[in-house]
Formats: sequence, structure tokens, C-alpha cells
Amino acid sequence: MQKYGFLLVCFWMGFLLPGLAAENPFCPEASSLDYGMQRYGEKKWDLAALGLDRFLFFCPGHGDRDRARIYLALAYRNLGKKEEAALLLRSVHREGQGTEAPASALLLASFYAEDGEPGQAVLWAENVARTTEEADLKAAALWIAGGQYLKAGDFQGAALRWEHLPEKERLEAEKLWEAWGQKPEAGKKSVLAAGFWGLIPGGGYVYAGRRQAGAMAFGLTLGMGAAAWEAFDQDLPILGTLLGLITLGFYGGSMKGGMEEVRLGNRNLDLNHEAEVTQRFRKEASLPLDGGSIRILVPF
Repeated sequence: MQKYGFLLVCFWMGFLLPGLAAENPFCPEASSLDYGMQRYGEKKWDLAALGLDRFLFFCPGHGDRDRARIYLALAYRNLGKKEEAALLLRSVHREGQGTEAPASALLLASFYAEDGEPGQAVLWAENVARTTEEADLKAAALWIAGGQYLKAGDFQGAALRWEHLPEKERLEAEKLWEAWGQKPEAGKKSVLAAGFWGLIPGGGYVYAGRRQAGAMAFGLTLGMGAAAWEAFDQDLPILGTLLGLITLGFYGGSMKGGMEEVRLGNRNLDLNHEAEVTQRFRKEASLPLDGGSIRILVPF
């Protein structure tokens, strides 16, 4: 009887232990995870990356592997290693289980939105919105995707994404929509008026507020024109023609430069407005992970 009991125990141990070993194999460097996470909490990104990378190297099949890869990607991001961070997050999305897979995709969408890559940001955000059942993750993904369409001037595309937001977030999106569309008009100048004043050498620059540049353009154009006139007066037609062409180049450049200065000034006003709106409507989201969660920036 004892013999059969021993065989039964051996059978169940043989059945269960391989599965347990596959999930949590012996890891001689498991403490490296704690070290990396502690250094991450202290914002010592290089030491955090060192500990987490060591843990992943020595414990490739550990149950905390996906979480460690996400935090390693965040440490790399803070160290300026954007490509390495993106590769890690892509691998977690491809191979990860549970909440880590959609969390890594949302992180990618957030990073690409911050870096000014709207195509990639929308791609990853909509991947999360389609595949996850987590309400918070879905709302954050829709917010990012709609925001990228708004920045591109596609208000309909933004509306199509934001109409699926929960009521509270949808109302906030409507406020963002209104604020984004209220481009500042005070301080803007007319490009046509700059061209008109540019008929006087340097006049366009003066109209744009660049008085020093306008005075320089006026002096160079006038001086070069006087030199051309003097060359013709001295019966030097070739030199006079050359100086005359240079004078025309200065004159045309002065007119175009004044108009470009006005365009640049108007664009800077719009950019300052957009930066202010972006700062005002910055959101954060909590990403659930096995063993905890992290908070990330949710740009639009």
C-alpha cells in the first residue's frame, strides 16, 4: 500500500513540477529585479537598467519577466535610448500575457505621440482600443488617437474616436476641441501687407518688427544700386549689369524675407497657443501590471 502511495505521489509531482518550473524556474539573480525596481523608484535610471537587464539575462523564464521588460523600457526611455525602449515594448506586446501586452502598446502610443510621430501613435493607440477590455486603457487609447487627428486638422477623425469615450472624458474632449480651435488673432500680421511694404527695400522687415534687418536690407540694396549706377556712368556696362542683377537679388530677397518673417511670427503665435493647450489638457493614466501599476502621461 505504501508502495502505491509513493508511486502516486511521484506521479503527481512529475505532473505538476514541470509546469511550476516553467512558470517560476530557479533564478540565481532574482534579487536583481528588486534592486532594479528600487533604483527605478529613486529615478536612478542607469542603475535601474543595469539591475533589470541582469535579471532578464539570468532569469529568462521568470513570471515577472514582462513587468521587468516594461520597467527596463521606461528606464531606457529616461536615458534617451528610445529605440531600445520601443523594441522592448514591442516584444512585450507580441509575447506578453495578461495586462502587460495592452499596457506596452499604450506606452508605445504615448511615446510616439510625445515624439511627434502621429502615424505610429494612432496605430498603437487604436490597437489597444480594439483589443483591450480594460475601460481605462481603452479611454486613454482613444484620447491619444483622437488627439493626433485633432493636431493634424482632421476634426472629423478626432470626433469619430472621441465619441466612444465615457461621458466625463468626452466632455473634456469637447473642451479641448474648443480650446484648440481658438487660434489667437491678436498680434498676427498680414503677409500681403508685408509684401506691399516690401516694395520699399527692407520695408517688409520693418513691418514684421525686424527694424535692424530692415535697415540692413535697405542699406545693402541702396548701396548696391548706387554702385551699379556708378558703373554704368563710368561706361562699364558689364560690371554695371552684374551689380544691377545683384541689386535685384537683394531687392527681391528683402521683399520675400519680410513676408517670411510675418509668416514665421504668425506661426509662432499658433505654436505657443498649441503648447499652452497641450499643457492644460495633459492627462495621466494608470496602467495595471501584475504585481502593481504605473502611471504614465497620456498626451493628445
